[in-house]
Amino acid sequence: MEINIILSVALASAMIVVVLVLVAVIVYQRWQIGDKNATLGRFIDENEKMRRKIERMGIL
Repeated sequence: MEINIILSVALASAMIVVVLVLVAVIVYQRWQIGDKNATLGRFIDENEKMRRKIERMGIL
């Protein structure tokens, strides 16, 4: 009987750890995606400024 309680507590603990790890992975991935989106946004803005500058200079 005591083994059932020990196994139940161990299984519940393992499940909680797995859920916490999954939540941490999701939060980390969202942070990385947000950082990459910010970098991509800066790149697009810089590209657009360079394009306007080239058009003003009459190169294209």
